[in-house]
Amino acid sequence: MSRLTRRDFGKNGLMLSCLTALGLPRGAHAAPAGNFLDKVKNDPFLNRDDIEHAIKSYYQTYNCTTPYHHKFNETITKWHLRSLQFCIDRKIEKDHVDHYVAIMVPILKRVKSRVETKGPDAALHGMFEGTTCSYQLFERIEVKPGERSFPCPYNYLLQQCKKYLGTFTINWEDVCSKWCIPVWNGFAKEIGVSISVAPGETCSVKLKA
Repeated sequence: MSRLTRRDFGKNGLMLSCLTALGLPRGAHAAPAGNFLDKVKNDPFLNRDDIEHAIKSYYQTYNCTTPYHHKFNETITKWHLRSLQFCIDRKIEKDHVDHYVAIMVPILKRVKSRVETKGPDAALHGMFEGTTCSYQLFERIEVKPGERSFPCPYNYLLQQCKKYLGTFTINWEDVCSKWCIPVWNGFAKEIGVSISVAPGETCSVKLKA
């Protein structure tokens, strides 16, 4: 029998804890015994038929560390980077942004209606933590009144693409100035608010007074 080290136990224990947390319905430990089965039966997360595949995908993705550490947001991040490279090469990056904002207008109109009833912070909610595409892209979105901040998802992956593919010539500054900032400003304009963006390793988006 192989010896289980403290380090291996810690790693395995952490994974088991995560899987246990995924397997329990929210608040199950605090619910009366009579309500437990009802919570399991009615929880939409637990009743999905693809949870097994989702957990396998999670493990396979984060277990892949060669030639670099992979993350769930890699597909959408690479798509943005590839598209931006294509458009900058052809000098149509502004058209690219305008098109993206235009196809999002139906969603942005719904966000605008929430702003009219709930206040301007609903604009940031609709642009970031309240949208699946955003919280899949931006890890650890920090929510403050009138402000959202998150680690940049592009810089690390762009460096890996430039290193291992050698076909990317855009810079991180291009991503900030020709994609993120104009897209968010375009969203804000459609919603009817004004924002300021401070790009960096941690990017910050704030509502203007």
